[in-house]
Amino acid sequence: MVSFKTLVLTMIPAVMAQNKTLIGTTSEFRVCTVDARPIYSDTCIPLNQTGSTQFDVAVGCRQFGNTACTGSYDTVGYRSDCYQNSRFFQNFANNSNSVCVVPLKVSSMRSSGLYTALLCSLAASTNAIVHEKLAAVPSGWHHVEDAGSDHQISLSIALARKNLDQLESKLKDLSTPGESQYGQWLDQEDVDTLFPVASDKAVINWLRSANITHISRQGSLVNFATTVDKVNKLLNATFAYYTSGSSQRLRTTEYSIPDDLVDSIDLISPTTFFGKEKTSAGLNQRAQKIDNHVAKRSNSSSCADLITLSCLKEMYNFGNYTPSASSGSKLGFGSFLNESASYSDLAKFEKLFNLPSQSFSVELVNGGVNDQNQSTASLTEADLDVELLVGVAHPLPVTEFITSGEPPFIPDPDEPSAADNENEPYLQYYEYLLSKPNSALPQVISNSYGDDEQTVPEYYAKRVCNLIGLVGLRGISVLESSGDEGIGSGCRTTDGTNRTQFNPIFPATCPYVTAVGGTMSYAPEIAWEASSGGFSNYFERAWFQKEAVQNYLAHHITNETKQYYSQFANFSGRGFPDVAAHSFEPSYEVIFYGARYGSGGTSAACPLFSALVGMLNDARLRAGKSTLGFLNPLLYSKGYRALTDVTGGQSIGCNGIDPQNDETVAGAGIIPWAHWNATVGWDPVTGLGLPDFEKLRQLVLSL
Repeated sequence: MVSFKTLVLTMIPAVMAQNKTLIGTTSEFRVCTVDARPIYSDTCIPLNQTGSTQFDVAVGCRQFGNTACTGSYDTVGYRSDCYQNSRFFQNFANNSNSVCVVPLKVSSMRSSGLYTALLCSLAASTNAIVHEKLAAVPSGWHHVEDAGSDHQISLSIALARKNLDQLESKLKDLSTPGESQYGQWLDQEDVDTLFPVASDKAVINWLRSANITHISRQGSLVNFATTVDKVNKLLNATFAYYTSGSSQRLRTTEYSIPDDLVDSIDLISPTTFFGKEKTSAGLNQRAQKIDNHVAKRSNSSSCADLITLSCLKEMYNFGNYTPSASSGSKLGFGSFLNESASYSDLAKFEKLFNLPSQSFSVELVNGGVNDQNQSTASLTEADLDVELLVGVAHPLPVTEFITSGEPPFIPDPDEPSAADNENEPYLQYYEYLLSKPNSALPQVISNSYGDDEQTVPEYYAKRVCNLIGLVGLRGISVLESSGDEGIGSGCRTTDGTNRTQFNPIFPATCPYVTAVGGTMSYAPEIAWEASSGGFSNYFERAWFQKEAVQNYLAHHITNETKQYYSQFANFSGRGFPDVAAHSFEPSYEVIFYGARYGSGGTSAACPLFSALVGMLNDARLRAGKSTLGFLNPLLYSKGYRALTDVTGGQSIGCNGIDPQNDETVAGAGIIPWAHWNATVGWDPVTGLGLPDFEKLRQLVLSL
C-alpha cells in the first residue's frame, strides 16, 4: 500500500526547523519531529472537540472544489456547510475519532495558507493502493519523453460488479444438464440485479475533486478526458511517451487508486500496458487465390483439394437438416482490427454454392466503421466468418458487430516492433452486448480473434471473462477460436524475467467461452500442427473439465514429459481448446475481394462450429425448448459422446517460427521437442473432438 500523503511531505521544511519532518500513519495524521513527538502540542484535537486556535481552512478547501468553505473558523469542522461540502472534512469525518490534527503555531504559516492547504491535501487524498505496476518498461519499448502537463488523455474506469463470486455457481445451475434450473436463462434485468454495478457516485466525485469535468458513462465504464498533469496527480502516475518501432503510446508504469474506491474500481485503461497482439485472424494474410486447375478439381467434389459446403455437410453430418428462419435462432460474430464483411462477396459466395440469397445486419460498436469499398476495406476475416455462418446455417439471421477501439496490451517477443495496433476492444464489445435486451441479441456469438494471454493484463482478462460469463447466463453461447500458433510463437515471458514458456491464447483460456481448436486433412481428420492449445496462466482448471483434463494428465502424457513441460506450462490451469473443427490443409473455398480464395485456420473452425450450434438452437426452439447457452458443462458431461474423438496428429511450436506467416521470430524462446499429441479423450490440441450434428441434435432434444 502506498499513501498519497507522502506527496506533500516536502512542504514541511519551508516552515519549520531542519530536524523536523512530517510523519503520517494509516490511523491518524500527525505533525511530528524525527523522534515522533508532536510539535508544539502533546495532544491531538479530536474532530468533535472545539478549540480556540484559529484555522484558515478556506484556501485548502477551495482546492478541492468547495465553494461554500470560506473564511476563518474557530475549530476544524466547526461549520457544517464547510465539512459537508469539502473532501477535506468528509475524509476526516469518515474516519471519526480515529483521525486527529496536531495544530502548528498558526502565525508561522497562516499568511501563506500552507498549513491549511496541507491539511486539506492530506485529508482529500486518503490512502492509495498501487493497483497495477510494471517492474520495468516492457521489452522492445523505449521511453521517449515525459508527456507535457497540458497534453490531453482519455481513460476508462471499469466499475466493479458485485457478487461475482457467485457467477460460477449460477452458471452451474443454469447450464448443467440435470440441474433443476437447466436452461432457465436470465434477462438483462435479472443479471443486473444479481450482479449490480458499483455506484459511480464516489468515483465521479473523486474525478471532480481533481477538477476533471469531461466525464461520461457507458454501461459499467466511466470514461473521462483531461490533461496529463491532472491524471498524474489523480493516479500518482507518470505518463510518458514510449515508442516501439513506428508505434508510439502514452503510458505509465504504475498507477494507484484510493483505498476507499478499491471495491468500486476493477481497472483503469489504458495505463500500464504496452505492445501488440497477434490474432487468430492472421492466417488469412496467407490466403491464396484459387487457380483454374484447382477450381476445376474442386468443382468435381474432391474434398482432398478444397473444403466446400458439400464437404462440410458430409464431414459433420448436417446435410439432412434445414433450419427455419422463423424459429428465433440467431447468429452473430465480432469484427475487429478495422474488419468489415463484404455484402458483395457474400452474394458471390452464395451464387458459387447455389445458396438462396441472404444478407446480414451490422451493428457498429465503439466507433466501428462498415467499410464496403473493396479498394480500402480490410475484409478477409470478416468475410470468412459471414460466409461460413451463412453457408452452413442459412437461412438463420446473422449479425456482424463491428467494433473499434484499443484495450491495453503488452509487447510479445514475436512482435517487438508493434508497428500496428491490432488489439481487440473486448471490454467495450461485451459491455455493448450486455447493454442490450435478450430479444435484441443472437444466441450464438462467434469470435475468431485472440491474443497471447500474457499480453493481456490479468485484471483486464478477468474482467472480460466475467463479462462473458454474464453473457452466458442470458442463454448465449460464446465461441472463440483457440489460435493458430500451436504451442506458441514468441515463447518468452514479458514480465521482465525473460523465461521461456508455452503461450496460451486469450480469450480461449477464459473458462466461460467454448474454445474451438483445429484439425487438418480429410477422412480422417487429424490434429492441425498450428492449432493453439494448452493451459492458462490466469484461470484455474474449470469445474466442468476437471475429470477430462485429469484423465489426460494421468494417462496420455508421460511422467517424464510432464516433468519437463512443468517449467513451461501451468498444468493446474484451465485447459483449452474444448472442441475442434477443420482448419487448414486443405483450405476452405471462400470469396475475398470478388475472387475465389483458399483460406482457413481456427478462425474458420470457430464460425463453422458456431453455425452448427445455431442449428441446434433452431431444433430446440422449434421443439419448445430453451437455447443451449453456455455450452461447456453440456459438452463435458454428455456432449462428448456426440463428438468424434481425434486421436492422430499433434501441434507444435516454440521453435522460432511463426506458423501464421512461416517467418523467423526474432528473440523467440526455443523449447526443444515442444508439442501436444492428439489422444483418446480430451487433449490440448483438439479438445473433446469434432461435431457430429445429427448425434448432437438428438442429444439436445432429449434434454
